[in-house]
Amino acid sequence: GASCPISLDSDDELDDFGTIEPLAKLILPCGNSSLQDEDDGNMEENAPPIKERKGRKRLNKEEKDKMIEEKKRQREEKRLQKEANKIQQAEKKKSAKEKAEWGSGKRALEFIVAKIDSKVIETGSIGGALLTMFSEKNLNFQMESNPIRGSILWKMVSQSDQEPSLEPYILFVLQAEEFCDLISSGKFFNHVLEARSHYPTFTICYVTHKLTKYIYDREQSQYNNSDSSNRWKRPPVEQVLSKLVTHYDRVHSKDCTNEVQVAEHVVGLTTSLAKCKFRKPLSWLSVNANGVTIPKGFVDKGQLKKNAWFMSLLAIPKVQPRFALAIWKKYSTMRSLLKVYMDPNKSNREKELLLQDLKCEDCLGEESRKVGPVCSRRVYRMLMAENGEMEAEEAVKS
Repeated sequence: GASCPISLDSDDELDDFGTIEPLAKLILPCGNSSLQDEDDGNMEENAPPIKERKGRKRLNKEEKDKMIEEKKRQREEKRLQKEANKIQQAEKKKSAKEKAEWGSGKRALEFIVAKIDSKVIETGSIGGALLTMFSEKNLNFQMESNPIRGSILWKMVSQSDQEPSLEPYILFVLQAEEFCDLISSGKFFNHVLEARSHYPTFTICYVTHKLTKYIYDREQSQYNNSDSSNRWKRPPVEQVLSKLVTHYDRVHSKDCTNEVQVAEHVVGLTTSLAKCKFRKPLSWLSVNANGVTIPKGFVDKGQLKKNAWFMSLLAIPKVQPRFALAIWKKYSTMRSLLKVYMDPNKSNREKELLLQDLKCEDCLGEESRKVGPVCSRRVYRMLMAENGEMEAEEAVKS
């Protein structure tokens, strides 16, 4: 077909400036130019998908980065949550351990605090010895103004108690001269009533310092001083102290000879108040069992001496150790024996003779004789007595 004229510059030809024309200025055929236009159009049409792919790649990369950051954040949250759970579990274990130690009374001395009125420390020479002994025993105390001057109160402080309660005991430390002045002026019993009105359920104790020596020195000075105008009259100390015992409930007194004895009494009282609430409540059997002795050479003496149930059986009058051992081997706890005694299907006669056929062992471990009806009946009537204050022989006869 027809073709456009082609104008070619020779490689040897130079332009007006003497330079070689670039290849870009070559004149191509007309047919080829139309194809080039089509290619350009196709490239323009294909351009948006390329941009979209680049945008998608960019979005995919951003999403991946976000996912990675989210996973990192979740891992960090899980790690922090695990650490928080560990700390919480450790605190729970610590709290449970403290509660167990509190219930056992092992750390009772750490929780008791003595509230000492400032007058006790400031008056006389007691303060130094008292504070020194508290520090030596590692006991806690607070110096403050109590509602009644010259008093010492106690409180048990633990982490679980928001407002610790006072122990039902109040102690007054009085100098000998102050104590005598209260008696001479007739104000001593008013002081007792004031303490009772403030603390109606508390035990009250009056501790005096060198009272006997003070009275003796004053009486001796009376003999040496002939001036009757300034004569000192001896207060009725003995009568007042006797009246405290006979006319007042839970009011005690103690005279100490020196400062160290006062400090020892207060520190000992602090220790007793800390431990007393953790002691097992006393019963008739437990009190009497404390005075029971097991014969020498008895089988497993050391082990049985620590068993409260065996010692309680031994505390029953006329129950021999071998009888108590036979009963203890058959019924290892008081609950197991009382369960049989409380059985409504058994008659009283059967219950009284329940233990009579139990066989006792001698020192060689051989069965020698039986418990017998007398001992069996005695044990039953003692344990099943309706009146706990009844004497042993009365319980057996009832």
